[in-house]
Order: sequence, then structure tokens, then C-alpha cells
Amino acid sequence: MDPVSLALTFFMQNPSLAMSAAEKATAPGSVDVARMQESLVDLSKGVLLCYHRTARFGAVDYIGAPFNRQLQYGAEKSMVVRIRYAGMGAMNQYQMVVAIMGKENKVRSAVLTDTAVIPYNKKCVLEDWVGA
Repeated sequence: MDPVSLALTFFMQNPSLAMSAAEKATAPGSVDVARMQESLVDLSKGVLLCYHRTARFGAVDYIGAPFNRQLQYGAEKSMVVRIRYAGMGAMNQYQMVVAIMGKENKVRSAVLTDTAVIPYNKKCVLEDWVGA
């Protein structure tokens, strides 16, 4: 029997385990704001894993600054980046364009676009201001 059929059979026989696995996979990741201040890569990884906890970071491209709507968020500074990442399967390559904003020692983000099939987690703590 192929692995997909085995997994499907297992989860059909154990529905509570299937729900638990789904809840874990879709829960927002934690954020370490202090570590995110070390580099653009660390910042981008933190943003990505908050929105897509099971994603694997690939690369980040700086698009520009400032984000043209930063005043709506009360930000003092901002930039827009493209984060390239892989999904749970190695063949699934996605990208998200994110505005990352800062004020004082706080950071927040706004997802502008995301090509993933599974929607990003809107419960990510970066949807609001988070301090270091």
C-alpha cells in the first residue's frame, strides 16, 4: 500500500489524532523580536514562520521602502520584502510579499500577497505590534 493510502487509513481510524495534527500545523508560530533585529534573513524567517509554521525559508528579496501605507499602521519606518519558501512537500514553492513595519522597539507586518494554497495564519502575533 502506498504511503498516502496508509496515512489516510490511519487518520480515518484515529480522527482525534488527525484533528490534533491539523491544529498543530495551522497554529501560528512564535516570534522572537530580539532575534529578528539581527538581520533581514532572521527578520524574514520570523515573519514567515509566524504566518506559515511548517514552511521552510528559501530566500528574501528586498523590494523597497517605505511601505506606502505605513502611516495607516502608525509606523515610523517600513519596508516591503518578498519571501520565497517551500511548503511541506519539497516540490511546492511559494512566495509572499510582506510589509514589515517598525516603531520604537516594536514590529508588525502586513501580508500583501501570498501564493500558498493553504492561507496564511491570520492569528500571527505580527498582525499587531509586538515588542522586543
